[in-house]
Amino acid sequence: MPAPTPADSAPHRPRKGGRKASPLAEKQRHVVSVRLTDKEHELLTVEAERYQLSQGEVLRSVWLKQDTATKLPAPLTPEQARQLVQLVGMAANLNQITKLAHLQQDQRTGATTVLGQLHHLLNSLGHQAS
Repeated sequence: MPAPTPADSAPHRPRKGGRKASPLAEKQRHVVSVRLTDKEHELLTVEAERYQLSQGEVLRSVWLKQDTATKLPAPLTPEQARQLVQLVGMAANLNQITKLAHLQQDQRTGATTVLGQLHHLLNSLGHQAS
C-alpha cells in the first residue's frame, strides 16, 4: 500500500480559537546566536531570574534601550515582605484609631503605641538603606 501523498490527505483547515495571530511585521521570526563568556552567561542568567524574564527578553530590552529590566522592581526579600505586612497592620490600626477619634473616644494610648511601632519600623528601614 503506497504512503499517502499530500494530494490524498485532507485539506488544511485553519484552527479555530486560541490567540489571534499578530501582524506579520510584529512577529519575531529571526533567531540570533550570541557567544558569551561563562561570567557573562552567569550574569545574564541571574538578571533573567531576578526579574522573572527570559534571557532573550533581558537582552532585547537592553538592546532596544527600553530598560525594561531596570524599571521592574526587584522581588521582595523575606525581610522586606515581613516589614510590608507590619506596615499594612499598622495602617489598619491607624484607621481604627481615626474612626474612634471621630466618635470622640479617647485613643491616645492606642495612637502612641502605633506611632511608636511605626517609628521603630521606619528607623530599621532607614538603617537598611544605608
